[in-house]
Amino acid sequence: MKGSILKLVALSIVISMGSGCASYRTSSNINSSTYSYNGPVVVTSGSLSDKEYSVISPIEISIKKLTAFHSDPTKEQADEALKDKARSIGADAVINVKYDSGVGLFTWGYMDAEGLGVKTKE
Repeated sequence: MKGSILKLVALSIVISMGSGCASYRTSSNINSSTYSYNGPVVVTSGSLSDKEYSVISPIEISIKKLTAFHSDPTKEQADEALKDKARSIGADAVINVKYDSGVGLFTWGYMDAEGLGVKTKE
């Protein structure tokens, strides 16, 4: 009995150490990269009132903290994930961005963000 408890404790330690290798997981509603854009992407909680643009697609991302030992996901990380997804659909801006964060049932912490991927007219 004592040996099996020690094995269980050792296994728990190994699993918790291995889970620390990856600290965040990012998911999105954009699965394919049909288009590609390599330039800068603007991320704003407002609209682009000074520019004309066409809406390409809504963009949603979610960054989840995998263990209790890592810091909470930040807005900066969410903005980078939004930019990556925007580039993959050919957008050069993400407008009307809204953020949400907290602790979920299956995660130690999360940062969700959503907005509209748009292409500005030159």
